[in-house]
Amino acid sequence: MATTNKYDRQLRLWGSSGQQALSSTLVVLIGASTCGTESLKNLVLPGVGSFLIVDDVVFDGAGGNGEIVRGESNNGDGKFSNPSCNFFAERSSGSGSSTKAGMSCDLLCELNPDVSGCHCTMPSLEGVNYHAFLEELKINPPAVDGGEKSKNILVICADQPGSVLVPLSHACHSLSLPLMNVRCYGLLGYIRIQTSPPYHVVRDAKKTNKLVDLRLSDGPAGVFPGLKKVYDSIPKLDQMTDSKDHGHVPYIIILLQALEKWRETNASGVPVTYDEKEEFRKLVKSMAKDYENELNFQEGYDQAHLAWANAKISDESKIVLDRCCEEEFYENAIDAAMDTSSGDASSTTRAAKLPSMTVLQFQLMALALKRFLKENDDRPPLEGTIPDMTSDTKTFVALQEAYRHQAGIDRSKITQYISEILEQCKLKSNGCRVFVEMPSDEEIVTFCKNARDIRILETRPLYAEYQCQDPSSPIVTALSKSLTLDSSTMPNFDTLQSESREDLLMSTMDPYETDPIQTPLLWFVALRACDAFYDRHGHYPGKYDQTLALEADVTEVYKLMVEVVGNMGLKECEFIVETFLRDEKGKNVAREVVRYDEAEIHTIAAVMGGVASQEAVKLITGQYVPLDDTYVYNGIASTAGVYRF
Repeated sequence: MATTNKYDRQLRLWGSSGQQALSSTLVVLIGASTCGTESLKNLVLPGVGSFLIVDDVVFDGAGGNGEIVRGESNNGDGKFSNPSCNFFAERSSGSGSSTKAGMSCDLLCELNPDVSGCHCTMPSLEGVNYHAFLEELKINPPAVDGGEKSKNILVICADQPGSVLVPLSHACHSLSLPLMNVRCYGLLGYIRIQTSPPYHVVRDAKKTNKLVDLRLSDGPAGVFPGLKKVYDSIPKLDQMTDSKDHGHVPYIIILLQALEKWRETNASGVPVTYDEKEEFRKLVKSMAKDYENELNFQEGYDQAHLAWANAKISDESKIVLDRCCEEEFYENAIDAAMDTSSGDASSTTRAAKLPSMTVLQFQLMALALKRFLKENDDRPPLEGTIPDMTSDTKTFVALQEAYRHQAGIDRSKITQYISEILEQCKLKSNGCRVFVEMPSDEEIVTFCKNARDIRILETRPLYAEYQCQDPSSPIVTALSKSLTLDSSTMPNFDTLQSESREDLLMSTMDPYETDPIQTPLLWFVALRACDAFYDRHGHYPGKYDQTLALEADVTEVYKLMVEVVGNMGLKECEFIVETFLRDEKGKNVAREVVRYDEAEIHTIAAVMGGVASQEAVKLITGQYVPLDDTYVYNGIASTAGVYRF
């Protein structure tokens, strides 16, 4: 378990709850490539609970049998005499393992004794039944030190072809597991996130420009009782004779008194137009006795927008709440209860496919919030904190206590609604145990604080992207029956597909300024063409270094690039036509990726591993908003872009 003193700096980023989530997660790495081990290194160091490396590379003639083996840290002196692009797969490292997975596992375990590592070597990654493999891991994860088992699983696929990635993506989607595809190819790289269905929950987006929630727009007569009591205890500003007291009235009271004056001469409750807002600011300024020396009035002038700030929940949050349906929630929770209460294999299998506890608890709290909003004119629970401001100590403490007390009242109401929904769920379950548990007090506090800006992230499955970008791929054709995905199997599929097309078209309007051909989107198309080449030939372009063979590969890769562009719906895009299809530059892009011959360059892998681990922490902790959905890095021009596919 990660200790506070060891990880004190990262606790400032994601807190104790985030560290707890990290330490209870199993990261499954498919493919011990340089990019994969770099990503895993950056998760081992901050204290991920455990990891499992799955690979098919063996040394010294050993064979892989698919057995999961516990890794061992080796503190002996390593002999790094042979150059390698993978620091964690040095054959001369002193590791006793004869497999790439085992060697990487041993070296990674040395980085942090709090983390448990396992490895598994398969005869071939292309022949694995990933659905059965991950389902078993989800039901019976490997035990870590102390006998504890990981509560969450994150799958990272590193530098694998479509023959591995497509069935793995389908398995993760059907088992409600998040997946990250990490890729390093020569001087290029990309990271693709596939969220677990129905969506990834962002508990705390950590917004930097979040508007302070003071609830002033109703004026003195409409504020909550605690604030009204503090307001009434302070004399009117124009009746104060003591300049010291006048200069220490907090701006919350100043704005409320200004609103009261405003309503005497204006029919509108709060300023609406630009002119009205400027007039209100002038009113606040005029209420000062010595504006240049009274900081509280300067603060009131600067924060005047809080007087008319809308306290209601945002339209984006309403859309999220509309996705939460009581009947669907009851169905999932009760099904899960039936599955976990019976011991047969089929029941356990069904439980592995249900939404995670995090999603169910989020839906539970969201349903409680919907009831709260219905009774409170679409106003979410009060956050309960106020910013620093010029004030005398007594009044500031009174304001703090008023906001804190009202936030507690609102939170208690949310907790009551949660209990009522859980009770209804138990009644509908006919005696079966309800799978979803009552959220902890800390989770409810976090939810209420972020209720104004609820965020979820939903991405299309990777295998759906493959189907759209390369429908004639032998891999897609062979698995077409099991890869069916439409609005019947994923309710939001059509919306996500149309939005991704629109986003791609918009992204072409913002090319790389110095040299448009270096726009990351174009190089992603080239990488997808390399994947399509592999699907058809069983190897990547550039394998054979004869001139004729290389030119033939360039021609075919360029042809596949044109097909991918067409399948993306970008063939009529002016930017794509001018820089990619009509010019020799398009052929030069194909020539460059053929030149790479699937090379792994450690500096590029290190960059991609750093970004991948950062996004992995977001997915694990539910804090900060993960990228949506693909990060493409162009190491040639040191530029990057984020796209939705």
